[in-house]
Amino acid sequence: MPKVVANGLGFVGIVCCYLIGDCLVKLTGVPLPGALLGMLLLLGILLLRGRSPGSMGHASQPLLGHMSLLFVPAVVGVMLFWPEVKQNLIGIVLALVATTVISMGLTAWVAQRILSNNYRGSRK
Repeated sequence: MPKVVANGLGFVGIVCCYLIGDCLVKLTGVPLPGALLGMLLLLGILLLRGRSPGSMGHASQPLLGHMSLLFVPAVVGVMLFWPEVKQNLIGIVLALVATTVISMGLTAWVAQRILSNNYRGSRK
């Protein structure tokens, strides 16, 4: 299969997961962003499959390579609402620090559990 077709199919797969997630949010009223639900759906598919299809990996490379550009609208949004951000800056900073510490601690704990289980399994 030509590389262009394979990349197109991979991109279509990624977009389909996004659209399905968005439709599920609209149909069920789940209080999550459609993009997040689509990403979770994509993660589930990739975990069930055990590996990512090469076409999807190739299609995701340009998106990952230009990810900083994709954050420009969020930064502009923060600039537009700067008075509200400035008013709540202490709470925002505390929430960012607390959630970062919690997520790093939880990630370290999970990684430690996984690595210790893999180590025990390889010694048997």
